[in-house]
Amino acid sequence: MINLLNCGLFSCRKDDKKENQDSIMPPMSLGHGYIFAVADGVGAYEGAKEASLLAINYLSKLTPDEVADIGAVFTSIKNQLPSLLELNSKFYSSATTLTFCYVDNRNVHIGHVGDTRVYVRKESKLIQLSKDHTVHQELFDEGLFTKKELKELDGKNTLTSALSRVVELQYQKICIPVSDLISKDGTLDVYVMSDGAHHFWEKRPRFSHNTVSNPVRFAASLQRRIENAPPIDDYSLVAAGFKIE
Repeated sequence: MINLLNCGLFSCRKDDKKENQDSIMPPMSLGHGYIFAVADGVGAYEGAKEASLLAINYLSKLTPDEVADIGAVFTSIKNQLPSLLELNSKFYSSATTLTFCYVDNRNVHIGHVGDTRVYVRKESKLIQLSKDHTVHQELFDEGLFTKKELKELDGKNTLTSALSRVVELQYQKICIPVSDLISKDGTLDVYVMSDGAHHFWEKRPRFSHNTVSNPVRFAASLQRRIENAPPIDDYSLVAAGFKIE
């Protein structure tokens, strides 16, 4: 059995000049588990907010059987993006990232396109589970640069994959047994952050144990850190704590 213990979340715009192009899904009961997600509309193209909303709305209507086929989920969302042209002909190249988690008492399933990140808590640390679809990540994977060297290069946020009608679909599918991730007390904390949020977490990836082990306190502390920085992009987080029995 899996029970949702608590949830911390936010989704805020960078400033008052533009709308927030991120969309989030709080943990929602689905079958024998919970689904939650963050979609980050690609701001270089018109219709970014509409694309991220479309992705989240599609997820909210999935059945337990449908969520198991992650490839089909992404393909279906991609195939629905042309419908945005009915709203505005300028939405031809609208695109969004999408990262969602489906957690039951046996596995953590992750579907991922883009540079939003999924973390799981291991005691007082967060361990990244997803891999960015960015130019920097490709350069690192190919062994051309170290992570330290990449910090000095431009293009950190240049995406290599997104949900778009004009980009070839590439996605990451992950399934990890809960037994590999659960804490000693039987709890499981999963954090999904858009790049506007994890940028500030990675700059100083630490909070007190009491903060990092409680999604509500974590969300409040990270939001405060971002807003004091100030923000560099729209920023979103969905953090969920579960009890596995």
